[in-house]
Amino acid sequence: MLKRLDLWSLSLATLAGCQTFCARRRRNFWRGAVLFPLLFLFTDCGRAAEPALSETNLIPENLSLWTEAMLWDEQASLSSGLGYNNNVLLSAFKPQGSAFNINGLDLMAIRVPLDGWRIVGSLIGDDIRYWRDVGTSREDTFVGSLRVERDLPDGWRAGLEARGLYENQVLQVTSSGGTPTNALVEGYGITVQPSVRKDFADGLWLKLEVPATRWLFQEPLDNYWEFGPVVTAGHDFSPRADVTLSYGASYQDHDEWRTVDKYGRPLPQLLEIFQDRAELAWHQYWDVNRCWRSSTRLVFSYQQDNGGGYFNYYQYQAVEDLRWQTADWNIQASGQIAFQDYPVQTIEPHNSQTLYRNLLNLSLDGERRLFKGLKTFARLEYQQALSNQGGNAGNYNATTVSGGLRYEF
Repeated sequence: MLKRLDLWSLSLATLAGCQTFCARRRRNFWRGAVLFPLLFLFTDCGRAAEPALSETNLIPENLSLWTEAMLWDEQASLSSGLGYNNNVLLSAFKPQGSAFNINGLDLMAIRVPLDGWRIVGSLIGDDIRYWRDVGTSREDTFVGSLRVERDLPDGWRAGLEARGLYENQVLQVTSSGGTPTNALVEGYGITVQPSVRKDFADGLWLKLEVPATRWLFQEPLDNYWEFGPVVTAGHDFSPRADVTLSYGASYQDHDEWRTVDKYGRPLPQLLEIFQDRAELAWHQYWDVNRCWRSSTRLVFSYQQDNGGGYFNYYQYQAVEDLRWQTADWNIQASGQIAFQDYPVQTIEPHNSQTLYRNLLNLSLDGERRLFKGLKTFARLEYQQALSNQGGNAGNYNATTVSGGLRYEF
């Protein structure tokens, strides 16, 4: 679907599918990890402000010339367009398409950290209205975020971010029985994420984040808590290239779903899911004008449940993005492929063959400035899912095309 939600490291489809994701660490660890960065955020702030100003070396003779208003930059855009989706419900057997109109909103406010305080707020949303009711008449996605960071002495930085998500979209998710299925997902997510970062010499840095999220979904999904630490190590080779390696371990605690045995039969205890996730990423600008940029990510994750392993799976994922941007043009191509291997769950009750799934997502976006703040945009997206699930129920493909106008002010 028409998504611009890379704000969260996984796609929204994956987040909704997180009814089966997540990983290992208990609440007592998380509580301690949350307090640690908060102590940095509010300790010695007065002493940190003076070095931050002096290091900028901007108008050192008269710092009073820098007013609060000069530290802020705001951007806003409204978009509207038309499109067509040939398989709105991601059906494997009877695809139904519909034309649609789409309206979007992007708001962002940034505070430049000349005095050591960095603030970024954003609101991004898309509203899709289908001309035919093929099982749903609309899809909506809205994400709001506010991040506050504080530069501290000796290369330290502490931060706190709050995010909110509203989702009403057709996605492939995992049902309470552990089987992948397509459904209209509607729900909310609220995340609080403290962080602390340390910059070392020669472009090396280390960052710890501890997100905690409360998910509130309507049926067929249920509500749950999700939390766990993420540690990222990075190396900035130059202003145009960097490599990062991250590891995250999270824990998911469901309100109503019960775990199942290896045959998919319910067990008395509530479902808990653990996930380990590792990611290697390389970002590169290929020219001095920063017109060409590539991003390569390799991701491995493993999840396990607290029952018979029916929800367990390994996932191998590769993501590639290539962007060309000038003052008037912005063109981006993206490709994402994932392989999921379920070591316990079988394709049918009386078949010993275990389940696997292949997921593919390709997209091409183009944007051209027409006049000052007025731009035209176009998007082509192709999605495919293949599996050995009985009856080919897990297989589908969908193509979406859209285009329109965007006004920035």
